[in-house]
Amino acid sequence: MANVQRPDVLIIGSGPAGGAVARTCAAAGKQVVVADYQPFGGTCPLRGCEPKKFLFDVTNVALRRMHMTERGLRGCLSIDWNKMMTAMAAMRDPIPQLVEEFYAKSGITGVHGKAQFLAPDTVFINGIHYEPDHIVIAAGAKPRPLSFPGHELLTSTDQFFEMKELPSRIVFIGGGFIAFELSHVAAIAGAQVDVVLRSDRFLRRFDPAMVECMIEASRDMGVRFHTMLPPNSLTRDHNDLVLCAGEDNIEFRADCVVAAAGRIAHVEDLNPEQGELELNQKGGISVNEFMQSTSNSRVYAAGDVVGNSMELTPVASMEGMIVAHNILNGNEETPDYSVVPYTLFTHPPLSTVGLREEEALAQNVLCKVLEGSAAGWSEYRRIGELYPAYKVLVSEDNKILGATVNGHNSEEIINIFAFAMRTKTTVDELNKWLWAYPSFGYTIRYMFK
Repeated sequence: MANVQRPDVLIIGSGPAGGAVARTCAAAGKQVVVADYQPFGGTCPLRGCEPKKFLFDVTNVALRRMHMTERGLRGCLSIDWNKMMTAMAAMRDPIPQLVEEFYAKSGITGVHGKAQFLAPDTVFINGIHYEPDHIVIAAGAKPRPLSFPGHELLTSTDQFFEMKELPSRIVFIGGGFIAFELSHVAAIAGAQVDVVLRSDRFLRRFDPAMVECMIEASRDMGVRFHTMLPPNSLTRDHNDLVLCAGEDNIEFRADCVVAAAGRIAHVEDLNPEQGELELNQKGGISVNEFMQSTSNSRVYAAGDVVGNSMELTPVASMEGMIVAHNILNGNEETPDYSVVPYTLFTHPPLSTVGLREEEALAQNVLCKVLEGSAAGWSEYRRIGELYPAYKVLVSEDNKILGATVNGHNSEEIINIFAFAMRTKTTVDELNKWLWAYPSFGYTIRYMFK
């Protein structure tokens, strides 16, 4: 006879979305089980945001040192790759144990193992049948697989974070967040870097003019970009990896080829058919406005597994809180995606919030576009940054509709724009606010002149 357990809530996934559900439901007195086949904590702290930001911060110091040579800074500065990666791992590796300890103190049962639906109300993990009142899928996303001859020779982005030695030549396949961020880290650390994209446009979630400013800065640090080159094959020739791409079979020789073509919802291993789980066009769990499965009312989903193009940690956490509220109180809360700032942590960082100009045009939104280079502003001249730029969309009633900033500290500048958008603050009111000076926040005043 099967071992059956019936907790109040079973959560598949222990990242920001699943963790938010677990904490809230356990605090409300629910019996909660969290299952994950990977170390507890999720992609962000273990294989994504946090380790990536660590590498960004270290390499940013080295790049700033180069920019400051003409400003009187003397002496050499280089990256010790092994030491940097070891220090990053020292911050990251204790996280799973800390999560497990938190679960234990909170009365949450943690289970290590793969979860599979056997029926709409039954999930199988480690020989146990779980039949909970509510099932929450927060399984996140996984690297998008690439399928071409020799793909088994690729290095995954997860494996990149485990490399103890920096390859001399690296090719990144992809043109999104992680391809750009990791390519900058590798280039500043001393690798020869090529970024190869199958289409003609990088970073589609950002304004193309602002992307071009960031790409110019990337070229200055030695990153080489190649478009319209879908990969054809990857082979090994003695010590070289040889990537052939595009109609003309252009050849790239490297020591490491990284598959950085984005991530997809981690769904297929769950047996979605057995769970009667409808999938959306992007392959994620299809949910209604309450984050509840559109085909199985027992199931909720949150985070990257939904595949809604907002694969961001703050969004996952918000969705997890929405799910927890609706489990505890009935379907009342819906997520608000109207103002979601996000940053590409390249050198310099590229940040955006709200509408892009191309979206405004497509939607026939009447607005004023304020844009320009910030290279002449003292804030950027001081640090030797050559390609800072901005673009702000302002409505007919003088409110911020969207903004993109390329440059040092853009992640903090964009938070100010997000605050203004949420509070519906007008440009005139923003100009009346007093800012610390000289600071990068103060540069907002220059954008409205």
